[in-house]
Amino acid sequence: PCMPVHTLQARNYLIVCFTVSLIRGETIQGYSVQHETVHNYINAAISLHIDRSLPSPYHAETNYIKIVLNAISKFEKQSNRRDMVHDEMVHHIESQQHLYPQDTLEAALTDWLYLGCFVGFWGIKWCQTTKKKYLKIDHPLWVGHRSYAFVSNDFTFFTDNKLQITVFTPTSITTIAYIIIRFRKQKNNRNYEAIPYYRDNVNPTFCPVAAAIRIRLCAIRLKVKPEEPLGVFHSAKGKYTGTCGYITKQQVTTFLQSIARVVFKLKSSNQTLNRWTSHSIRVTACNLLHCQGMSDTYIQSRLRWTSNAFLGYLRNTLYTAATHTKALYIPD
Repeated sequence: PCMPVHTLQARNYLIVCFTVSLIRGETIQGYSVQHETVHNYINAAISLHIDRSLPSPYHAETNYIKIVLNAISKFEKQSNRRDMVHDEMVHHIESQQHLYPQDTLEAALTDWLYLGCFVGFWGIKWCQTTKKKYLKIDHPLWVGHRSYAFVSNDFTFFTDNKLQITVFTPTSITTIAYIIIRFRKQKNNRNYEAIPYYRDNVNPTFCPVAAAIRIRLCAIRLKVKPEEPLGVFHSAKGKYTGTCGYITKQQVTTFLQSIARVVFKLKSSNQTLNRWTSHSIRVTACNLLHCQGMSDTYIQSRLRWTSNAFLGYLRNTLYTAATHTKALYIPD
């Protein structure tokens, strides 16, 4: 039963096939089993090899068993996945925007949120872990700005005639029709990918181009250097009062959770609040496109996925519930 004449890699692969059959419900009673039980079954299968003095399949050059078990474990933990920024939260933020003075943390977070609903960026592209230091690309062969986060040159603005706007004046700003955002460094290594976003003249309140313009103007006012991240704000209180600081992931989390607490009338001790972090913005972008019926290929392309991993970001929202009801409508 242990295929002793086959390679260690082949035996590893056979056990992986057994693992997949278990999670697909191909069991005696026809039930899929959870990670802990699958792990026990796999260890029992491994013991057959060890009892016969054969090398453990775990020691194969490519340990597919570990890869699949980790995937199962990760999937089962998705009950604690990050939640999207719901429409009610966005509208509440907009209703409070007049209270946020220019260049303050709240004003900056609002603009990055509006832009993020379209771009779906990871926190690393605009947030830091501290207010005064930013994460740098440490690859020895990297050429160009070393900031992981967006810098000023990553945002380029154009008119309808494809003329680039480099000087921001009240007049030139009104001519901006779209922006091209460059992703210099990405997790999937599709570095320097450039994606355009058009101005929304129908719903200008949440326009991504308008938000990007405000982000760029904020950086200009705060004298951000070309090699430094764009995610900045003017500190109005605390240790760094009166100085320019980088937006941190913790500040994003605190901001979103405070909004959710008000909108959904949650107590500060409610564990549900933990669902909102900086990663919620990428979740939001994915679900907004999905709710509009965009194809898998379109979502992958616009949000820069190289696989169908985005499926793990989809949530059962009121949009999907309404669509479900409409799809199953039974006429008189």
